[in-house]
Amino acid sequence: MRKIIQMLVIACMVVFSTQVAFANADRETIQEGADITTVKRIAVASPLYMPVKEKAPDKAMLTQIEYDASNVARMYVVSYDEVANKIKEAANTDIKSLDRRQAAKIYKENVAKYADAYVVLTVANNSRTTFFFEVYKAGTNELLYTYEIRANRSEDDNVETFTNLCQQFYKHFERAATEQQKTNSKKK
Repeated sequence: MRKIIQMLVIACMVVFSTQVAFANADRETIQEGADITTVKRIAVASPLYMPVKEKAPDKAMLTQIEYDASNVARMYVVSYDEVANKIKEAANTDIKSLDRRQAAKIYKENVAKYADAYVVLTVANNSRTTFFFEVYKAGTNELLYTYEIRANRSEDDNVETFTNLCQQFYKHFERAATEQQKTNSKKK
């Protein structure tokens, strides 16, 4: 009987420690004074990403995955291609043909015409793939919200994993905006 109780205690400790280990798989931060409830349209910026694994999606595919994953969002999401095409029409500048820094500068200067905010995805490919999402206010480039999520060690760098991580971002961003709106209405 004593052995059975010890085994159950050990099993419970393993289960609870596993839950704690996975509880830190994502982190979000709303910047002090930032109002994310005003974001109704969000634009996808070009991600900061270099594929390191053989079968990993390339940068263009990741940009498309990030946009396609927005189908779980209730807000309107503007694709990078759409913003790039509108900038090309309005300013006669093809940001897709420019180097990364010039393209980012022109994108930041013009995105306010098409969205309230924009999201920049940075991918770290260490032992575990980590996605860092940063949402900036369009026009002022003020950081509003950050979200970090890590893939499990067993997950490959593929379309399915990247889609899941991006969908988690959209879900958490909307949840955070809803919570902030509830908090703001309670203060009034």
